Amino acid sequence: GLPYGYFPIGKATQCSADHFKNMHIIFNMALCGSVAGNRFFMDCPQLQKKYGNCENYVAADTPEMDEIYWKIRGVYVYEREWEKAWLK
Repeated sequence: GLPYGYFPIGKATQCSADHFKNMHIIFNMALCGSVAGNRFFMDCPQLQKKYGNCENYVAADTPEMDEIYWKIRGVYVYEREWEKAWLK
């Protein structure tokens, strides 16, 4: 698919590439985001009965939250073909 945003950097832009160094990737898990939170009552009916909603469950700091792991399938970086030479 296509990227969500495009932010040009480099000599021909008003954003110098030297502003970007020592960067970190942050994954926002959004445990109760618009997708996950709206499905909580369907995916976790017993927890829904006990806690009422996803936010209350996460705030309860249950033992199930002690160790949580995700498997990341990939991180994708998009680059326009014509810019590969232009930005170098």
